[in-house]
Amino acid sequence: MSTEIEGDQTLTFTPDTEKIYALFKTEGAKRGDKMRAVLIAEDVGAVAPANTAVSETKIDMEGDTQDGDFNFSKPTKGWPPGKYRVEIYLNDKLVTSAKFTVKAAVKEKKSSEKEEESGD
Repeated sequence: MSTEIEGDQTLTFTPDTEKIYALFKTEGAKRGDKMRAVLIAEDVGAVAPANTAVSETKIDMEGDTQDGDFNFSKPTKGWPPGKYRVEIYLNDKLVTSAKFTVKAAVKEKKSSEKEEESGD
């Protein structure tokens, strides 16, 4: 999981992440094989029922790849904070899954709050 194709791997994203990438490599894929990724919101509170499939994308394989990716674009109102997973299928057989979390950004304290805490 990453925020860009050549980016560092991460399992934690913020609600304003433009795209979330599920990067993969294959071994034994043949031309004509069908791969698909399903994005599932496992627990996003009241935004959606638990384990709701929220997006799906498909690709036709040309053979093995060392740099495959599926990507999911930010929803209009941002990613709801919570737990997610991506399931990747090859010819309708689940071959792997990856879990990740969307966490709200930590808000900076106002300078007046910092001064009160430090006793200044």
